[in-house]
Amino acid sequence: MNLHVENCPVTNSDKLGTQKLKSPSGKNELLGQYFTPVKIAEFMASMLDTPLTKIVKILDPGAGGGILTSAAVKELLSRQNCPQQIEAHLYEIDEELIETLKQSMKHLQTWAAQKKVNFTYKISNEDFVLSNSHFLGNQGSLFSKSTEEFDIVISNPPYFKIPKEDPRAIACQSIVYGQPNIYSLFMGVAVGCLKPEGQFIFITPRSFAAGNYFQAFRQYFFSKIAFQRFHLFESRMAAFDRDHVLQENVITFGKKKAHKPSDKIEITTSHGITDLSECKRITVPNSELIESSNVLCLPSTNDDLSILKQFRKWSDSLGTFGLKISTGPVVPFRATNFIQKSESKTSVPLLWIQHVLPMKTKFPIDSFRKEQWIRNTSESRKLLVANTNMILMRRFSPKEDFRRLTVAPYVGSHIEADYLGLENHLNYIYRPSGQFSKKLVFGLSAFLNSKLFDSYFRITNGNTQVSATELRAATLPPPSKLEEIGALISKTNESTYETIDTIVNEVLEIEFKNEKNN
Repeated sequence: MNLHVENCPVTNSDKLGTQKLKSPSGKNELLGQYFTPVKIAEFMASMLDTPLTKIVKILDPGAGGGILTSAAVKELLSRQNCPQQIEAHLYEIDEELIETLKQSMKHLQTWAAQKKVNFTYKISNEDFVLSNSHFLGNQGSLFSKSTEEFDIVISNPPYFKIPKEDPRAIACQSIVYGQPNIYSLFMGVAVGCLKPEGQFIFITPRSFAAGNYFQAFRQYFFSKIAFQRFHLFESRMAAFDRDHVLQENVITFGKKKAHKPSDKIEITTSHGITDLSECKRITVPNSELIESSNVLCLPSTNDDLSILKQFRKWSDSLGTFGLKISTGPVVPFRATNFIQKSESKTSVPLLWIQHVLPMKTKFPIDSFRKEQWIRNTSESRKLLVANTNMILMRRFSPKEDFRRLTVAPYVGSHIEADYLGLENHLNYIYRPSGQFSKKLVFGLSAFLNSKLFDSYFRITNGNTQVSATELRAATLPPPSKLEEIGALISKTNESTYETIDTIVNEVLEIEFKNEKNN
C-alpha cells in the first residue's frame, strides 16, 4: 500500500471543506458554519504548548472539514518532542459534511503515518452540546458521566442565538441568562471535557467578554480557565472575509485551572489574516483583565493600559449624575398606525439613527424614505418621550466606523413640540427629574464621541451593538470637568473629531502616544 501523501493536511482539509461551503444546500448560514481559513487554523495551532504525554487526545467540537484538527496535528508533529500517538474525537452535526470529514481525517492519518506517528480518530454525527452537557461543571449522574478527558480542545464553533427553551439552553441552564448564543455553550461544555492543565483554544465572537446575556457564562468560564493569550482582529471582516461575516473576533488560548494562573497574559493584534506573522503584542498583568463588573478587558496597546487605569480612577457614572439611559420605544412595524410620512396637526418628530450625527442632530432630512413623524395621541403617548435636553446615540455600529459610538447632544428648545418619537435603534440619556444642563449635555456628548472613550469602549466591549448596560457601568470624569468640556465645545463653530479630542484631552490632562490610529 502506497502511503505517500504530498498535500499538506491543513490545505487538504480546507479544500474539502470549502468545496462543501460552495454547495447550493444553503445550510451554512442556518447552522452558523464559517469555515476557518488555513492561515488562522495554523496560527491557532501554533499557540499550543507541546503536551508532555506520549498519547495526546484532541477534541474538535464543531469540526466542519477538520481543518483545526489537521492544523493541531501538523503543528504537534513539527515539534522536537512530538507525541507518539494522537487520538482525535470530532463532532459534526451536518450530515452532508460527514463524508468530507472522513476523507480529511483519512488523509491526515496517512500523512501522520509517514511521520511515524499513529493518528486515530472518531467522528460523531451528533450535537456536541447535548452529548456532553453533563461535563458542564462536573454535573450529571455517576452513570451518565464519561471518564474521557482531553489534552487539547480546539474549535471554531457555530455562532447564532437560540431561545431559552432550546434543549441545548436547558441542558446548559447553569451558564445561560436571557437569549444565549450557541458558541458560548460550546465553550462552556468544552472546558468541562478538558483534563486539568488541558489546553483550550477557540476562535469566537468577542461578545462573551461583556454584557448581561453572558454574565453567567463568564462567571463559570473565568473560574475554570487560566488565560495564556488572546489574539484580536482589528478588522471585523478580515478574519472570515470569504464568508462575508461582520464580527468582532478573538482567539482565546488558556489552560484548565489546576495551579496558580499565570501572572502575565499576552495579547496580540493583527488587522486580519495577511499580517498574522507581524502581529503587535503586549504583555498584560492578569489582574488588569477582569473588571469588578466581571467584564473581560482586552487592551491591545500600552495606551490602552493607561486608559484603563485612568477610567478606574474615576468614580462617577450616569447613575451618580442622576441620569438614565434607555432605548427608543418606537418599533416601527408595531407602530404602523401612528407613524406617518408628513407632518400634521397631531404629529411630533420621529428620530431615527440617520438623524444622529457626531455632535449634531439633523431633523428633518430631505428625501428621507422613512416616516419622520408620529402621531401624538392618548393611544401613542406611551411610545413618546418628553421633548427636553438629552443625549442621543446610535445603538449599532454596523460598519467599520472611525469611532464605535455616534453621539449627539439634543436641546429640547430646538424643536417646538411637547414630545418626541425615538426609533428603537437609538439609545438616549436623560434626566428623569430636574434639568439636564446644556453644558453637561454637550460635555458628556463630546466625551462619549472622543477617542479616549472610544478606546475604552473597544477595550471593554466586543459587540456591534452599543449596549446600555455597559454604558451604565462605565466610569466617568467628574461633572465639573464634563461641564468645562461642554462650555468649550459650545464655543466652537464645528465640532470635528480633532476638535473634540483636543478639548477632552486638554481638560482631562490625557496624553496619547499614538500607538495606533482610530
